[in-house]
This record gives sequence, C-alpha cells and structure tokens, in this order.
Amino acid sequence: MKASYITVLGSTVLAVLAVGCGGSTNSSSSSSAASAASSATPASTAQVAHAFLSATGPVDTAYKTWKADLTAAGDNPLPLTSQASAYVSVLTTFDNTIVGIGATAKAKTDIAILVTDDNTVIADLNALSSQTSSTVSAWDTKGIADGLAAIAAGDVVRADLGLPAS
Repeated sequence: MKASYITVLGSTVLAVLAVGCGGSTNSSSSSSAASAASSATPASTAQVAHAFLSATGPVDTAYKTWKADLTAAGDNPLPLTSQASAYVSVLTTFDNTIVGIGATAKAKTDIAILVTDDNTVIADLNALSSQTSSTVSAWDTKGIADGLAAIAAGDVVRADLGLPAS
C-alpha cells in the first residue's frame, strides 16, 4: 500500500513521494468521512479511524499508478509531469478530507502535521516540471527525505487512531 513502499530506481528516483497514512484494507465510501466531519459533536476515535481509512483508498490507488509510471520511466522521470499532477490532485483531496474528519486532541494536531508534510510532498511533485537532467538527482534526494517524513507523520496519526502502522 502507499507509504509503505519507497522504491529506488536508477539514480534514486523516488517511487512514492507518498503521504504517510498507509494502506487501507477498508473500501468504504468517502461518505463516512463526510458524515463524521459534518457531525455537530466530535467524532469518536473509531469514527475518525474509519473515516481516515476510507480516505486512504483513492490515495492507495493513485500511489500504485504513480509507482508504476515511475518504474516504467526508469532513470528519466522528467516526462511524468501530468502523472505527478494527477497524484497531487488525489493527495490534496485526501488532505482536505482528513482535516475535516472530526479528530480531536492529539490526533487533530498530528493530522495537521501530516498535512504539512503532505504539502511538502505535493510541492516536490509540482517541482518535477521544472527539473532538468542536471537537477533531477537533487529532486530525487529531497523527495525521498520528504516522503519518509510524511510516512512517519502518517504512522503517528495511525497510532493515535489505534490503527497499525503503514
């Protein structure tokens, strides 16, 4: 699942620039997230965990697509700007969803940290279009570090919600 894979290709191309929420084995619709977010009272930890897992489904799919595209690109990720943009769209939707799932206390704070880390990953993905053959290696290195930070942040959120690590 997303965030549990970091693959190095050629000159250390990051195959995941992933958010750290980890894989979901839950295929429930995202309407659960909307229900939890629209609730007048704070959601229970179980409701927040369910909504969080539901939100990860599209990100898992987008990650798998991104990874496959990077694998196919080999040592040259430069032509993948439209694929990076598609992944950014899914990550942005994920972040907007998890902010509104009704988390409180430590989970709310840790979700904010995850979203901040995801925004760094999103900036990395958006920066692909400005890379050249001479700068892509540094982009890869930064992306790996930022992806690992997002994975760690996601695992903290998962622990807050009583979920296993990614």
